[in-house]
Amino acid sequence: MTKEAIKISLTEFMDFVNNSGSSKITVVQNAKNRREEEYAQYKDYWLKFRNRIKYVHKSNGTHNDLKELLKEINQDKIDNYRLAIKGYCSFWKKRKIEWFDPPRKTWTAGEIRIEINPELGLAIKDKVYIIKLFTTVNASMNKRHADLILTLMENELRSKVDEEVKFAVLDVKRGKLFESKKFDPVIVGLLYGEARSFETIWKSLN
Repeated sequence: MTKEAIKISLTEFMDFVNNSGSSKITVVQNAKNRREEEYAQYKDYWLKFRNRIKYVHKSNGTHNDLKELLKEINQDKIDNYRLAIKGYCSFWKKRKIEWFDPPRKTWTAGEIRIEINPELGLAIKDKVYIIKLFTTVNASMNKRHADLILTLMENELRSKVDEEVKFAVLDVKRGKLFESKKFDPVIVGLLYGEARSFETIWKSLN
């Protein structure tokens, strides 16, 4: 009998990697609970935000076109959306941006499956970026966290793009871009080890 894959999000996995001790168990338990519900009532909090950014860049829109999204958002989300839009516009500034479709791939580690799906492909002046958006409400990105995500992106997606393309993670709230600098294969080994640990804990939970 074929084993069923354990499908988790990149955010869930990075939460696991960045926690320690019993906190790791909590991360896995929460992820498993969501899977068992099969996302029947799951709502992607930031879906409209990500979709609007894509639409705006594809149509050569403006900051104001992005801000129009606030008219469509429920009151319980509007403060977070306003903060995210302000941060994204801070990153965007007045620069001319050209859109292209970013690559994606499923990362496999044992029975773990994670979609590596950066949201944005942007040409900004003389640089070309593939960008993963970090939108977690109550947390900020740091270099260590960004490097883990960037290592996975480099390892899985580099063969799909030209050498001059830069992988990056954008902390949306702060408008801060973390660019990939130097690929470290040792980190890939670390991530495979963390994935095995995640799988072991997952299987041990009732």
